[in-house]
Amino acid sequence: MLTDADKADVLQNKEKYTYDEIKAKLSVICFDKKINFTVDEKETATENIVTYTLEETTDNLPEWVKAVKEQEKLGY
Repeated sequence: MLTDADKADVLQNKEKYTYDEIKAKLSVICFDKKINFTVDEKETATENIVTYTLEETTDNLPEWVKAVKEQEKLGY
C-alpha cells in the first residue's frame, strides 16, 4: 500500500528509529494517503465462493476432492 518512496526515510534510518517511531511514521504516511484497511463488503459479497465438504458422497465432486477422500480412507 505504501510505495518505496513513502518508506524511503524509514528504510534508510531504521537503525536510528525505535520500533514505535517507525510505526508512528508509517501510520502518519498511511493516514495522509487515506489508505483504507477495511474490506469492501460489496466487493466480497459478489465473489463466487465454492465450498466442498468431504462428508458428502457424490460423483460430481472434483477429482482433487475425490483424491483427498481416498487418502483419508487410507489414514493419511
